[in-house]
Amino acid sequence: MMYDVVIIGGGPCGLSAGLALKEKGISYVIIEKEAIVNSIVNCPTDIRFYSTSDRLEIGDIPFLSQEVRPTRTELLKYYRLVTERQDININCFQKVESITKDNNSFTINATDRKGTIISYQAKKIIIATGIYDHPKKMGVEGEGLPKVMHYYKEGHYYYGQQVTVVGGKNSAIEAAIDLYRNGAQVTLVHRGESVYQGIKPSLLLDIRNFIEKEKIKFYPNSSVAKIDELTISLHTPEGNITIPNDYVFSLIGYQPDLNMLQSLGIQMDPSSFVPAFNSDTYETNVPNVYLAGVVTGGVTNRVFIEDGRFHGLKIAEDIERRLNA
Repeated sequence: MMYDVVIIGGGPCGLSAGLALKEKGISYVIIEKEAIVNSIVNCPTDIRFYSTSDRLEIGDIPFLSQEVRPTRTELLKYYRLVTERQDININCFQKVESITKDNNSFTINATDRKGTIISYQAKKIIIATGIYDHPKKMGVEGEGLPKVMHYYKEGHYYYGQQVTVVGGKNSAIEAAIDLYRNGAQVTLVHRGESVYQGIKPSLLLDIRNFIEKEKIKFYPNSSVAKIDELTISLHTPEGNITIPNDYVFSLIGYQPDLNMLQSLGIQMDPSSFVPAFNSDTYETNVPNVYLAGVVTGGVTNRVFIEDGRFHGLKIAEDIERRLNA
């Protein structure tokens, strides 16, 4: 079936782009490789978001949460309700395998959970894949072991276990605090000198207290050297050390789907992975290919749902103008 637009990615920014296109009568379909808003599905179970509920709304549809800052459960419910009530055209659990371009259209081939190939054709593409599905890797021996994870859900399972958290941003600090509160023996490893800068104010008092009282063992200016079934080895300023370890959470950040962007010919900054796009229309250097949401920020952590939810409006305006030209 031919659509005016195929949107790849069913997160908040992809849903918002779909709503903007629908309002203008532009035919579209969203392809999502897992569940809707899957990045939020992968957030810690008990997380309360730092953003207020009004800054997470899409399509001018009010979002009322019990407190000013919503929980994961409330946010998931909101996006489900928006998808259902606005009859957003989305196909979940379909993974894009290839995109090819003819003279005037794109062919997008996806596979569902049964391995069936589904083909779509579109005049234009919006890539709204975010970055959360592609964790950065440490590049060390043992990183592929089952005990090494890149997402944190909840801490009860790790009671009494030796757990190492790698990273120094909000996700790593939240995980370290929650693990400690659930009875894990927590080690925090960060390549920087401190974890006190640039994190949510709500985390600062707890993490400072836990580190200073050595409830959480902190290794600053350090990195992982090797992981095996029973231990983890670290490069530290005092030399290499090896400590007992049962589980590792590598929470050092996420990056765009580089393979997809590169396969389309989208140019990127080699260090930040920020793609090339027009800041007014969000069209990339590849004609008729647009970007929406967090993917526009590469690995800079400067674009969030709060910003990306508005990208679809500008994209829809540009597509409407060009379709009617």
